[in-house]
Amino acid sequence: MQQKLWVKDFEHHISAATWNTADELVQAGGVKALKEVEKHFWVASVEDAEGTFETETIITPHKIKAFTCECWAQGRRLMCPHIAASLLKIRQFLEQKTEERKVRAEKRATTELSRITVGNVLDKVAPEELADFVQEYARRDRDFALALKTWFAGSVSSAENPFALVLDSVIPKALPDKKMREQDLRRLRQTLDELERQLLAAHQEHNFRTAFQLSATILERICPLVDKLEDPKRQQILRYCEQAFEQLNLLQETQTSPELRESAWNSVFELLSADHFPAEMATPVLLFLNREATDQDKFRRISELFDQVPSPAPVLVLHLFAGALAKKGMPDAVIRLLEEYSEKPGKLRDIISMLAQTGNPEAAYQAGDHFLEKIPFSFGQRRDIEEMLIDIAKKDKRPARHIKLLWRRFLQNGNFDYFEEMKNVAGDGWPAELKSRLNELRKRGDDNMTAIVLAAEGHKAELAQLLEKQDNIGQFQQYENLFLPENRDFVQARYVELLSSYLREHFGRQASAFVRLQLAGLVQKGEPDLAIGVIRELTTRFNDRPSLPDELTELFPKSKRKAILQP
Repeated sequence: MQQKLWVKDFEHHISAATWNTADELVQAGGVKALKEVEKHFWVASVEDAEGTFETETIITPHKIKAFTCECWAQGRRLMCPHIAASLLKIRQFLEQKTEERKVRAEKRATTELSRITVGNVLDKVAPEELADFVQEYARRDRDFALALKTWFAGSVSSAENPFALVLDSVIPKALPDKKMREQDLRRLRQTLDELERQLLAAHQEHNFRTAFQLSATILERICPLVDKLEDPKRQQILRYCEQAFEQLNLLQETQTSPELRESAWNSVFELLSADHFPAEMATPVLLFLNREATDQDKFRRISELFDQVPSPAPVLVLHLFAGALAKKGMPDAVIRLLEEYSEKPGKLRDIISMLAQTGNPEAAYQAGDHFLEKIPFSFGQRRDIEEMLIDIAKKDKRPARHIKLLWRRFLQNGNFDYFEEMKNVAGDGWPAELKSRLNELRKRGDDNMTAIVLAAEGHKAELAQLLEKQDNIGQFQQYENLFLPENRDFVQARYVELLSSYLREHFGRQASAFVRLQLAGLVQKGEPDLAIGVIRELTTRFNDRPSLPDELTELFPKSKRKAILQP
């Protein structure tokens, strides 16, 4: 899922049909076994008329971060009714818990002191005694010590980056076979949960310097760890990197100091240079860095990075440089850069797609259009690029580009859906567009496709002229129905000429049988008179072929065969 939705109002961002179905499932008691198996990680079984489906949802703290359902086909991204029903049930549960806590708090506020609470103790105990207790308890309880250090890390002024020291203490020094022990993962997640809480609080309080330090530290320490883990642990840790980057990105969209914005950009650039970002973060990272690629100094640094890395360049570095060139308004330079990858169609497709995703549609279009003409992409790769270019043309409202892409697809597979869409896009300009496309086909000598287009548009006169130049009876038979019954003379004349041409080069009963098979179609279509006219002309022209009348008259009952040959 790309868009982060709020639990409180997610129904406003999904289809009405999905929401209505989800609401009906909840009302019917279809959501069962709802459980928070880990903090923020919910599972449920949703039963509908088709069966029972398992759903998984991650919500933290009030945003929907990720979800999946057993009903999904491969590649699906939009929310299904089972997920929506689970989210509605989770929201109801959370709202109930919030109300219960509120009621308990109100009761406590109106009740006289009847027991010892933490608040009572803290009000009475001396600071020196409290400090002694904390030190002693932290010495005995490792988890408490970690929580204490994480909670108050920002208060340690003598340390240059106390958050880094905290994370270093819980990140395992080695991970054999990409495996992290459960107790190590638990301690790391506890620490990250607390740092994430402090990060969100710092941003809300406009303490942007602390927010930057926390975000940058989490990215610097945790991103390199992600690719050392296997799923599902990898996904659990990746979430913290994505959240930290989201907060860092917010700093660029907030009125912060130029110095802090520069530090944020430098931090992300250094991490990318070190190839520390997981693949899942590629798009937001490139968007972040290329947003300022028009700055001369930043463009220079990106260019130098690309020049300095060994060839072939790491994927993110290559994408970053291509995006920077595009952002500088240099689509021709992007194409020259990508020429080096002309023998790697898959990589070309990925770079073009990334250009489109990172806000460089013009460069993506020009590169895609250029390489579609030159590179033998696989069917899937070509389809992906064409779909992307069509989407760009639609968004940019460039009908000429849209029509060009549809025309290319039509020529590839002859699917008339693309042809009809071309006509819709062209609108009143279709006659001129059609004329231009027909001229293009004629210059290429593509008579077959020219005939298809003329037939589709009902241009019978031009089609007849084209067919008169062809000597392929099979091609003519594809279009003969267009000329029947209004222009039977033309059809008869073409049959006579085409079959005569055949008989001049072929002899014997086998050749006569071939002619009979070609005329059988006319008889079956209810045009026996037309077939008889062709037979009479052929037997007259080739009166030295004794097998010809014998074969052709077999198309009719014996009682009529003698009359057929008589004019």
